[in-house]
Amino acid sequence: MFRFLFLFLSLILFQTCKQKQEQSTLFSLLPASETGIKFSNQLTESEEFNVLKYGYFYNGGGVAIGDLNNDGLQDIYFTGNMVSNRLYINKGSFEFEDVTESAGVGAMVGWKTGVTMADINADGLLDIYVCRSGSSVAKERENLLYINQGNMRFTEQAAAYGLNDAGYSTQAAFFDYDNDGDLDMWLLNHSVQEYAGFSQITARLKSQKNPLFASRLFKNEKGKFTDVSEQAGLVNNVLSFGLGIGISDFNKDGWPDVYISNDYNEQDYLYLNQKDGSFRESLKECIGHTSLFSMGVDVGDVNNDGWMDILTLDMLPEDNYRQKQVMGSDNYDKNQLLVRAGFYHQNMRNMLQLNNGPIQLSNSTGKPENIKGVSFSEIGQLAGVSNTDWSWAPLFADFNNDGYSDLFISNGYARDYTNMDFLSFAADEKMKEGQGGQKMTVQQVIGKMPSAIVKNYMYENKGNLTFAKQTEAWGFNQTSISTGAAYADLDNDGDLDLVVNNTNEAAFVYQNNLEIQTKDLHFLKVKLAGEGKNTQGIGAMVQVICKDKTLVQEMMPTRGFQSSVPAELVFGLGTSEIQQVKLTWPGGKVQMLASVKLDQTITLQEKDASVSTSSPEPSAPLFTQENTTIDFTHQEENFIDFKIQRLLPHALSAQGPHIAQGDVNGDGREDLFICGARGQESQFFIQSADATFKALPQPDLAKDATAEDTDASFFDADGDKDVDLLVVSGGYCFPANDPNLQPRLYLNDGKGKFTRKVELLPTMAVDASCVKPGDIDGDGDMDVFIGGRVIPGQYPKTPESYLLVNNGKGQFTIQTDQLAPQLKIIGMVTDALWLDINQDKAQDLVVVGEWMPISIFINQQGKLVNQTSTYLPENSSGWWNRIIAQDFDKDGDMDLVVGNLGLNSQMKVSEQQPATMLYSDFDNNGSIDPILSYYIEGKNHPAFSRDELGGQMPAIKKRFTSYETYARATVEDMFTKEQLQAAQKLIATRFQTSYLENVNGKFTFKTLPIEAQFSPVYAIQSVDINGDGNLDILLGGNMEKTRVAIGKYDANYGTVLLGNGNGNFSSLPQIHSGLHIRGDVRDIIVLEQENEEKKVVVAVNNSKLQTYALEGKKQDITATSQTEK
Repeated sequence: MFRFLFLFLSLILFQTCKQKQEQSTLFSLLPASETGIKFSNQLTESEEFNVLKYGYFYNGGGVAIGDLNNDGLQDIYFTGNMVSNRLYINKGSFEFEDVTESAGVGAMVGWKTGVTMADINADGLLDIYVCRSGSSVAKERENLLYINQGNMRFTEQAAAYGLNDAGYSTQAAFFDYDNDGDLDMWLLNHSVQEYAGFSQITARLKSQKNPLFASRLFKNEKGKFTDVSEQAGLVNNVLSFGLGIGISDFNKDGWPDVYISNDYNEQDYLYLNQKDGSFRESLKECIGHTSLFSMGVDVGDVNNDGWMDILTLDMLPEDNYRQKQVMGSDNYDKNQLLVRAGFYHQNMRNMLQLNNGPIQLSNSTGKPENIKGVSFSEIGQLAGVSNTDWSWAPLFADFNNDGYSDLFISNGYARDYTNMDFLSFAADEKMKEGQGGQKMTVQQVIGKMPSAIVKNYMYENKGNLTFAKQTEAWGFNQTSISTGAAYADLDNDGDLDLVVNNTNEAAFVYQNNLEIQTKDLHFLKVKLAGEGKNTQGIGAMVQVICKDKTLVQEMMPTRGFQSSVPAELVFGLGTSEIQQVKLTWPGGKVQMLASVKLDQTITLQEKDASVSTSSPEPSAPLFTQENTTIDFTHQEENFIDFKIQRLLPHALSAQGPHIAQGDVNGDGREDLFICGARGQESQFFIQSADATFKALPQPDLAKDATAEDTDASFFDADGDKDVDLLVVSGGYCFPANDPNLQPRLYLNDGKGKFTRKVELLPTMAVDASCVKPGDIDGDGDMDVFIGGRVIPGQYPKTPESYLLVNNGKGQFTIQTDQLAPQLKIIGMVTDALWLDINQDKAQDLVVVGEWMPISIFINQQGKLVNQTSTYLPENSSGWWNRIIAQDFDKDGDMDLVVGNLGLNSQMKVSEQQPATMLYSDFDNNGSIDPILSYYIEGKNHPAFSRDELGGQMPAIKKRFTSYETYARATVEDMFTKEQLQAAQKLIATRFQTSYLENVNGKFTFKTLPIEAQFSPVYAIQSVDINGDGNLDILLGGNMEKTRVAIGKYDANYGTVLLGNGNGNFSSLPQIHSGLHIRGDVRDIIVLEQENEEKKVVVAVNNSKLQTYALEGKKQDITATSQTEK
């Protein structure tokens, strides 16, 4: 008896401890023995049907969750590719019953893919739409529509509704695209393996059609669906591999838009609703670049600004070992061919497209369109969500109810045919077969493919545009091959649970333990009841307005990958109280509710809504783009730097144009000099009394058009009281010591005619970045600092910089050794400025550059001494590009703003884990080998793949005979001890664009808003933008010519940081700034004209100059400054 009691109590204690352990994480994985959910998407390969015959063999199945029997509990439906679909009815308390057979929804025949639930016939009951693909038999590809009969019985009626499409379907989404009150359907189809390879990158195939591959739009016409794809303007070609669909009113005009993610070569599509039954595909006008192998997609408001953002998934691993096993050569020519053929800019990683708000679109004639465009900044790397391996379903949802959308990503693949060792093996076997060797069976080949069985990802939204990985901490420790996924409040406790469809393994059901862990975080659940044929209010937008935030969600169940979530919205509120709930129905009716209680479910009826009569007029933007009279278009030569040095981290040729300002003809008005590219004449523009500009030809300038001018400065060189011009040149296209790299001095005759004076400058061919006049010796004339940017063909070897001393008559001599020996080989200089740092009335010099610290040279009786450690104690080595000085905090001394690479890249650096540039002639072939490396998961690994590094140094492939061995290596493993000792090393510990506040004569880093880190900054201006009397900051930048694996940096469209006069800044949203500057900005100037108007002139590489009028009036505009939660 006592033994039995002891065992009984021990069992209870064990179960209690186990339960507490499982509930210590936010989620608990529930066993099938508890839930009753035993579905497993089992796949069986054969010689006849496998991943080599059907490329999407392992794309997996989907999940749909919805209340099928209207009992208030969410039911679950799984699709199986080769096994029967299964339907589980929710019995409460995480107990489910398999009713597949009695419901008649098993669908054993055919290859089932995506699934979605919707009330298609508007009878108040959810129906189930199942997509099919894979089979060569058209009948087995016809999609299925299970109509709910109301007694947990379903009948298949796809043909009767006109929805039995026999294409290769991935997923369907039901929504009211034409705002006529009923549900239409978008069907996402995909092409086949024949059109997946690089050989298919041809413009011709973009116009070749196949109805089985094209996505379709079906219009609901009194309950019968009609294909209106062609009339609606959908792209139809054989290259479309649609894997994801995201539907949202991206431009907030009241009409749903559509984002389609495409696998393989075809770019994604962004369809903007034109309100007339058609869509305009507008991706290239609205988005800078996309994922390459785009898979699942989700839409959500990640920063609570009311604008819907987009996440697409791809295949870039997080860890170095997996990265190096799937990375091949960095083929720049292939990438450019992709772009030229119309396939746009694509890179293999997840992309988070942050919605900046509306922009004006133009038609083919340049006239404005009637519909709004929308601008996106891609910030996935900054956000920390770009690398999640072979990923499928992204789901934005507030899993911890703190008021910010978190992110779940499903992950894994059964046969990793991208593995480079496998591809090498397959190529070798093919060669052996061609030489008479034995042919391997398909099964033998497939058996050599490794698997990517990995963990799913869970990220917590930190509320500052970044996400923290919480995979293990929140209970996702399992490795799996997971595909379709959906969230739902399965136990009606106010938090979201998760259901995941796995390949060759039982499905995951995760219970959210939030209500057990805390009672302090609140929620509101919203359900909708439409009065017409859209019974669930699909497409409605709900805003929950709190004192400290406004939360926005749209009722759009189809999301992620091949899956759909319930038609109810769960808002996590954190500790906030609700002030108001605003609901906008499709078609425009509006409902407002006040005094809504926390922690409840509310159902809103469309019959209670009213027609909205007005909407608040948006405040006028601070900048307005004008038609500029400065008729200059920069024309960059298409030079490929990577053919000079294949391991460059980025191109060095596209550094212009820069602009110099000065009154060249003595009329009191500012004129301009604009630097031209190689083979393009630089130009003068003279300002007229009416504030317009006219070009002023200069014969001597025309003679020097072969140079690539990188910077210029107006100053009085010869003491005759007018401004002369000093121009420096650069470009990686010229060899070292080329005459085109010689600086040029042009003297002004006082009336605006400039003559080159070769004899006034010493001979010094320098690939220069900047020219900065300053009086170093205090004699009243202007001396000059010229910053050396690079030695062509020898990156990152330090070039020579120069200090030129003026004799007062315009004759300059090199005095670097005598006056500033530490400055001579300071580094790869990008910019500099003169200012009196220690207030001794002598000009000091601050120099910045790539792989350089911010370097401060103090003027000591006419000599410059490096005293960086005294005035800037912190380590500051970075990839600095531009520097300005102003008194931003109004304390009487000069502060600094310095442009850097930013944080939106793969490289995450710190003093403990810097980026490193190791360089030497490692293979003794007479050329420098620059080896970039950075830390990945705590170890310093080369940035390059085995093919890239082996292409430069063949010995690497001999040392590492497989991709697997290379993947395990650190930088130290790449070279011998002697090679490492002989090599030179540069480091970078800081990539943030930075504000340095001058505090009692020393500079201290202060954090700028995270928007300053979206992209590399190459242009900075300070001006009072909003008319409040405080200096603000305008940042420009971006960089297109980078390594293919790195991709474009293009997230900056003109960043405005509003200053408060105390050295603090907040970011002004683009919708309020009015700026939308695309391309690589290389200079920004402010023109203050006679009528007291301010103009901002923006110089963009390889593009036309842009001019913006600055209102300069104080306006009631709220800036956003992202801060930690």
